[in-house]
Amino acid sequence: MHFLNVGHAYENVARYTRAVIGEASDPSVLPSSYREAVSRHRPIAAPLHGSAIHYEDGDWGDYLHEADVFNGIFKGLRPSTAEERDVWPGRVSQAVEYVRDLNTDLGRLVDLLVTDVILLPSDSTGGGSAAHLPGLVALSPGPEWSVYDFAESVVHEATHLNLFVGDMVHGLYTKPVAELAADRYRVLSAVKFGQLRPLDRAFHSAVVAVPLMWMQHQRGETELVDKFTGSLRDCCDGLNNKRDLFTPYGQLLVHQLAEFAFTLDWDYVEESISGDRFSTYAVAA
Repeated sequence: MHFLNVGHAYENVARYTRAVIGEASDPSVLPSSYREAVSRHRPIAAPLHGSAIHYEDGDWGDYLHEADVFNGIFKGLRPSTAEERDVWPGRVSQAVEYVRDLNTDLGRLVDLLVTDVILLPSDSTGGGSAAHLPGLVALSPGPEWSVYDFAESVVHEATHLNLFVGDMVHGLYTKPVAELAADRYRVLSAVKFGQLRPLDRAFHSAVVAVPLMWMQHQRGETELVDKFTGSLRDCCDGLNNKRDLFTPYGQLLVHQLAEFAFTLDWDYVEESISGDRFSTYAVAA
C-alpha cells in the first residue's frame, strides 16, 4: 500500500519540497527541506529537527483557537495541568521510540512527517491533523493513556499527514474536496459505525485504520481488528462504487486498501511499509 510506504513518502515529500522551495533534495537533507517547505504553508515555522511540544497557551494554541481548527474534534477544551505537562512529553517521546523499535521504517515515516505535537486536554480524547497545516499533530490524551495509546495516535495522524502530501503531489479526487460532502458522494465510515461521511473523510478513516490494526496485531491484541474489519470492508465497497470520483492514483490506493481489508494479510502491511514495489509512482503529465 503506497500510503504506508516510507520510500514513497520520501519520494512525495521530495516532489512537494521541490514545488515549494524550488530544489530537489537527496534523502540525507530531505527532512530539513521538508521543514522549510511546511513553514511556508503554516503560520508558525517548524523546528529545525525533532518534534516540538506545544500546549493550549502557546502560539499554536492561540492560532488554532482563533482559526477554529480542531474545535469540532476536541469538545470541552481545558487548560493543561502541571502534572500533565510533566508526564505527557515523555510519553510522546516513548511512543515515538516504541514505533521505531516496532518497525524502523514506520518510525522513519513518523520522524519525517511530524514536526510539531500540540497537547490539548479535552473531554473527547483522540487526535487531529489538517491538510493546510502539514507537520502538525494535535493530541488530546485520555487519563489512562499508555505509551501504546500515544504511539497509535501519533501513527494515526502521521498517516493522515502522509496522505495529505500524496494528495498535494498526485491528486486523489476528481472533484474539489468541498463538493465531496454532498449526500450523493457520501460513503459509510470505517470507524464511525453506520455513519455516512464525505468521501474524502471516509477514505482517510479507512486508510488510517490499517496501521492501527497492524500495530495491535503485532502485540497480539485483536480489539481493533474485531471492531473495524466489517466496517472497513463496508467502507471499501462504498469507495469502490464511487471509483469515478478518484484519480488514477486515488483508485490505486483504494484498490490496495481493499486488498488488505478483505484478506487481513499482515505480511502485506509489512511489505507495504518497506517494500520496493510500493516505493515509487510516476507523476502524471
